[in-house]
Amino acid sequence: MRKIPKITWPIAGIFFLLMIAAFFLFKVPHLVMVSSTTSNLVPGESLKVSDVKYSQDYKNGEGKWELKAKEAHILHKSQIVALKDVFLKLDSVEKNSFTIKGNEGDYFRESGKIILKGDVIGRSANGYQIETSLLIYRQKDESVETDQPIRVVGPFFRVEGDGLYIDLKTKKFMVKENVCTTVMGEVFYR
Repeated sequence: MRKIPKITWPIAGIFFLLMIAAFFLFKVPHLVMVSSTTSNLVPGESLKVSDVKYSQDYKNGEGKWELKAKEAHILHKSQIVALKDVFLKLDSVEKNSFTIKGNEGDYFRESGKIILKGDVIGRSANGYQIETSLLIYRQKDESVETDQPIRVVGPFFRVEGDGLYIDLKTKKFMVKENVCTTVMGEVFYR
């Protein structure tokens, strides 16, 4: 049997250690460094969502309402959803539907109240249009209300005033103050 010179032992040991190191480098999963960037959430905001669509049936089963928005910011502690570019559609079984658009809005999840703000335009399926800067929809009593200046345009009239209340169940609306009504067309001249 041949003797291995003592000088090759350290070289073999170094080679063996390099083999073990290479084995662990290629077989052990790599840890990836993740850069921590600042979140674009505002303080108190728990979630930001794009292209939101939410619908809900009325409790009495007679229709539903649908909410769409380009962006939603969910504020966790206050149970408020802040919305941008809002579209609200109110449908009933009797084929009466209303659409309301606004630049911004807030949906209060606990109370079911939706506030639309900024260039708010509401339209009914039977030809009526409401223009204002703020409109509140209350899901519980199915009503729409504002204290801001409004304009209501119908097939043969235009009403301007301060404040508005619409009861969607009874199909009645009331302009609250400073009412100016203009009747148009040939309806009264026959």
